[in-house]
Amino acid sequence: MRSVDQEKLIQEDQTLMDKLKEFLDRHFALTCILPTMIVVFGLILVPIYLVFQESLFLDTPGHYKFVAIRNYIRIFQNSDFWRYLYHTIQYSGFSSLFSFLFGLLLALCLNQKIKFPNFFRIWVLLPWAIPPVVAAFIFKWFFNDVYGAGNDLLLKFGIIKAPVTWLASETFAMPILIGVDAWIRIPFVTIILLAGLQAIPQDLYDACEIDGAGPFQVFWNITIPYLKGPLLVAMVVVTAFSFRFVDIMMALTGGGPGDDTMLFAVNIYKSAFLRLRFGYSAAEGVIMLAMIVVIILGYTYFLKSEVEE
Repeated sequence: MRSVDQEKLIQEDQTLMDKLKEFLDRHFALTCILPTMIVVFGLILVPIYLVFQESLFLDTPGHYKFVAIRNYIRIFQNSDFWRYLYHTIQYSGFSSLFSFLFGLLLALCLNQKIKFPNFFRIWVLLPWAIPPVVAAFIFKWFFNDVYGAGNDLLLKFGIIKAPVTWLASETFAMPILIGVDAWIRIPFVTIILLAGLQAIPQDLYDACEIDGAGPFQVFWNITIPYLKGPLLVAMVVVTAFSFRFVDIMMALTGGGPGDDTMLFAVNIYKSAFLRLRFGYSAAEGVIMLAMIVVIILGYTYFLKSEVEE
């Protein structure tokens, strides 16, 4: 009797082992990445939850009480919020646009048969290799109104008659900030799109050449559709980073002149660590996160619908 029971237990154990082995064989990749996914999602979701929880409280030195959505109401009623949001959209939008346009142009050039391609790729990557704060200080010195090379060159060529205070000008401060940010982002976009270009089958281009298609037709009907995946990756990363970047603006203009280049992300930092309004700052952070998510979902939906068509 015992031997029969033991045989049944052994058979059940073997059956369980077979099922486990079959499950691992079918879902081997998922099994390998599941622990990492749990850690990554934990590192993302837990801070988001804590920030959202903090946004529901009035948290200033000496005061801590639950205020529900009052922080959000105060933010939307604050005129500074709308002005800084406008600056952020302007900054992020134009920076992303220039990054994509020049990144695509450079990727198309590097995808051609040129001499010393690795040499040119190194030079394209150079702005990306420089830390953003260092790049900001380089341009800050370049545009300095006293000893900057920018004024010196323009004066020598007779383009300007007197030194210009570029970074203290309401006209030039934001365009310079946008240009520096785009200059840093262009290499990333170039590399992503270059990888996408090199993945396009050459047979498609040969077929278009045989059919007599023009360069624009080939670019619009072959190149662009194949680049939508890499383009989505580049758009999401560049937009998200430009939306939340603080160091370039802090090093280059400090938000000035006045607050003409003050960005929403910098205001979040100042609300928390200078004004010590932690609950209010957390609510601003939640709003910025929501805006980034909406933009990313918009990108994804638009490009997905284009691919399906």
